[in-house]
Amino acid sequence: MTVSRIALYAFAESGIFAVEFFVRLQLLIFYTDRLGVESYLASVAAGIALTWDAFIDPFVGAFSDRFRSRWGNRKPFLVVGALVIAPSLLWLFSPYTAGGATLLFAQLLFASLLLNTGITLVTVPHAAISAELTSDAQLRVRVFATRLLFANIGLIIGLLMPALSENQSIVAAAIGVFCLFAVFTCAATLKIASAPATHKPSGLIADFRAALSNRFFVWLFVAGFLAYIGVAINSTLARYYYDHFLKLNEKQFALVLIVFIIIWSLSVVLWVKLADKYGKDKPATFGIIALGLMTMLCYPLFPQNSVAGPVAAAIAGGIFTGCILLFDSYVADAADDDFARSGERREGLYFGVWKFGIKASRGVAVMLSGVLLWAIGYRAGAKPDDAVAFRIALLFGPLVGSIFVLSGIVFYRFAAPRRGGA
Repeated sequence: MTVSRIALYAFAESGIFAVEFFVRLQLLIFYTDRLGVESYLASVAAGIALTWDAFIDPFVGAFSDRFRSRWGNRKPFLVVGALVIAPSLLWLFSPYTAGGATLLFAQLLFASLLLNTGITLVTVPHAAISAELTSDAQLRVRVFATRLLFANIGLIIGLLMPALSENQSIVAAAIGVFCLFAVFTCAATLKIASAPATHKPSGLIADFRAALSNRFFVWLFVAGFLAYIGVAINSTLARYYYDHFLKLNEKQFALVLIVFIIIWSLSVVLWVKLADKYGKDKPATFGIIALGLMTMLCYPLFPQNSVAGPVAAAIAGGIFTGCILLFDSYVADAADDDFARSGERREGLYFGVWKFGIKASRGVAVMLSGVLLWAIGYRAGAKPDDAVAFRIALLFGPLVGSIFVLSGIVFYRFAAPRRGGA
């Protein structure tokens, strides 16, 4: 497998992550601070859409396993999904504002549902392809590392584009077009036609039962669900923490995130080397627990109007966050184990269930973030006082960090011992 082939496959991640990161950072604060929608209402609408997105993931994955066409079983999903993402993203950030809060809430809900449906149609089949590209364990880690590199390029695009224009409609349109280009490039150059046919096809219910009987995958799912709740709360509260607690300006905020993303991207080399030397279990556990401890201890202590502490944390956090590529590669291992036992190819199902966990955790986290902001005294359109700002820092630091630590404990105690068996 050539480097160029892996890179063209992974390029789609740039488009998807540009969309997702832009939405994660800007959506909630756009509707609360610019459009005046209360945080709990905005978070409920976004959370419902993310929950729907999560719910359909396993079904899209299982359907793509069985789908057959002249273009293969995965490519049509990529193309249709990209064609849905671009207009729904534009609608999300160009709502009709003259109809009041109720109409804004409805538009936020339905545009988010449409956007997340398109994202599912791309991400689940695309992730399943990663397991079909190679069965070599070391090469597979490199495939996931390349995906992470291109995903981080998308993160940078999703971060920098809002800094180039204050018009969110223009930014949304530009990111949507880039997503179309990235996904179409992947689909056009993809050489895989269809997943290998299985000799003993089963039904969807039987497929779900098989996934649930894989004890390693079940505990991996639990650990991943917890970790991504922490990631989603962190992303959702980032603007609130940096704007209201640290009082950083837009350029300082962008600097922190760019440093984080660059270090995160570079760290994939470290995690690939660690996996080659020590296996994946210990590095994955160390990375997620170290990330949790750093998050718990640092963020509430940084002084206001200073960027030095956040940049240092971005460097350390970027290194530790790189371990996430190891967790994603475990899903392909779980699918391989299932194939060894059943003789059936169910990569789409396994990645669909995994994506379900990630997106369900985001839905839970977005709704939880909005409710917690309301509970600590944050109100839309009102500048929070110092007490409320410090409570935001506690949510952003100790709460998120403790979730990461719990995820690492669950993985090492319950998932890792079961890898390679049912």
